[in-house]
Amino acid sequence: DLHYPLRRQRQMCIRDSSISGVWDMNKENTKIEIKKNQDFYSGTVLSSDKLQAGALMLKDIKSVDGEWKGKLFSPKKKKWYDAVLEKKDEKLFVTIDAGFMSKTFEWTKG
Repeated sequence: DLHYPLRRQRQMCIRDSSISGVWDMNKENTKIEIKKNQDFYSGTVLSSDKLQAGALMLKDIKSVDGEWKGKLFSPKKKKWYDAVLEKKDEKLFVTIDAGFMSKTFEWTKG
């Protein structure tokens, strides 16, 4: 079937697009672009009032038991935190685990 590679590529794009794309952090005009790099996803700053464009903010993101898990960088603390990402419609909820506390950030598509 000559269309098999195209069909497979389309299916991969649909599956990969779940968290891929540009996300507005809703803080300091910061936009993060999440892309797949080999087996993991990562997110870098596209634009921001305070953060440097190209700075790595998310790393090692992968699907584990139906959840997106990885690391989120806190520029304020200069530290990586364990994170769980959950996409609902055009929103991405990013929950970090900081020891005894957790905090959830709501990002919007675009």
